[in-house]
Order: sequence, then structure tokens, then C-alpha cells
Amino acid sequence: MDAEDDSSTFGRMGIGSWTYPWAVGTVTDLRPPEPMSAKALVRTAAELQVRVVQIADNLPLDALTSPELKSLRQLAQDYGIALQVGTRGVDPNHLLKYLRIAEELESTLVRTLGGWPGYPTPLSEVEKNIHLVLPAFIDAGVSLALENYEVYATADLANLVRIIDDPHFGICLDVANSFAAWESVEQILHNLAPVAISVHIKDFAVERTNSLMGFACVGRPIGQGKLPLDLILTRLARFKRRPDLIVELWPPRQKTLEETLSLERTWASESVQHLRSSVAGFRKTAEQPRIPIY
Repeated sequence: MDAEDDSSTFGRMGIGSWTYPWAVGTVTDLRPPEPMSAKALVRTAAELQVRVVQIADNLPLDALTSPELKSLRQLAQDYGIALQVGTRGVDPNHLLKYLRIAEELESTLVRTLGGWPGYPTPLSEVEKNIHLVLPAFIDAGVSLALENYEVYATADLANLVRIIDDPHFGICLDVANSFAAWESVEQILHNLAPVAISVHIKDFAVERTNSLMGFACVGRPIGQGKLPLDLILTRLARFKRRPDLIVELWPPRQKTLEETLSLERTWASESVQHLRSSVAGFRKTAEQPRIPIY
């Protein structure tokens, strides 16, 4: 596969199990007869010519045996693709289990969330648990990324990173996730762009419901919604952290499973192409010499 430029402000482009939420079987009442496996996700990444695959909580890696993890690692290495580990929760034993999985996959990043919908872990407990496990992550050379979502104020998450104060801990930034906390793009980026070590790019639109009473936030392919991608890239570029950019999607359910899966595949391809073009355009603009104004 063609290698992407690693010398830029950003890290690598990638996809994950949340690029194909329907195909991996996230929704239990509409699971494919043969859900997409971690290996199939790696092969898809090779077809899309991206260099990272982030396998998250909707395709749990702890369901795989050690020989299966070894085989997955070998497949990714054959394609020149880096694997990243994702999970949910901050229980120390759970995080250490996923650290061992990361070591088996030669992953340098574990992404997690603070809890389950409706059951967030208090940030004081998140802090305590991260302090407990972080020495093991540091020894293994693996970073721990806590993803923002609506139950935590982004200012509080940024403060948590400052308190822990270690380069192996940071934020997995997903701008769309914090809108439900009634935070603006400016607030989210001001607080979290400086501490982001991984980034999810997920586009959306806000539409009035059929009843005309209220609005719904719905997914869109990257570049076809309201996500201010250029602003996100500009803000990230200030901080020299070079986070990988992982495409995620919220495809709406269609009339049939086949139509849903087809839409998801189309959106994934369009999104990768648009993100690649946007990053390339950003690089080109950044490299142009500035003309002094007198």
C-alpha cells in the first residue's frame, strides 16, 4: 500500500470499528449473519490505503485468544498497518487487561471512555485509577487516551490531563461527542486540542424532526455535514502532537440490512477520500511561503 506522508503536522490516517458500526454488529437487532471481524477490518484498511486500524469497544478484543491476537498482529504487519486498541471503562484490572492485549498486538495506544451510557465514572475515580495503571503503561511504552463524551465537561478533562501530567496520558478528541453537553466547537477545541493524542473525525447534521418539534443530530459522510474540519485541523496543528486521525461514522439505518451495509461502505470510502484531500490541502497551504505585507 502507498505510505502517507509522516513528516506533517498530523499523524497517520486510519479507520476503526466505529467506521463500520453496522458491519461489526454494534446494533444487536440488526447484526449481519457474519459480522465484520478484526481481520476483515484490517483488509478493508489496506484497500482504503490507510495506515492505522483502531479496534474499539464495539468489536471487543478480549474475545480473541492469544493465538488469534498473534495472527491479527501478523496480518496487520503484512499490510504495513498499525493496530490501536480500544475499550470502555477505567477499572484498573480492565485497563491492565487491555494493556496486555496492546502489547500482544504491538499497539502503542489504548483508547477508553470513562464509563457506559447513563453510568459515568466520577472524574475523581478516573484520576485515581489512571494513576494506578499509568506506570505499567509507561513501562510498556503504551499511551492511554481518554475519549471525551457528553457526561464530562471538556474543561474538566483538560484539567485531568494537567493533573496527571505525563505524555503517556491524553485525550482522544471527538468534537461531535461533546455537543450534547451544550459546548461549542470553540470551547471543545480550546480545552482539548492541546492535550489530544488521538482524534476521531465524525461528521453530522442537525435536522428538524418530522413532527417539527425538536431536532435530531444525524450522521453524514465527512465533508457533507456541519463538522468544521478545517478549523479542527488548524487548531490541532498548533500543538505539534501529531495525533492520528481516525474516521468514524454514524450511518442511519436503512430499510434493509443490505442497504444499511452498502450505505456504510459508501460513506466510509467517501469519508476517507475527503479527509485525505483535506489533510493534503492543509499541508500544501501550510508549506506555502508567506508573503510579507508592508
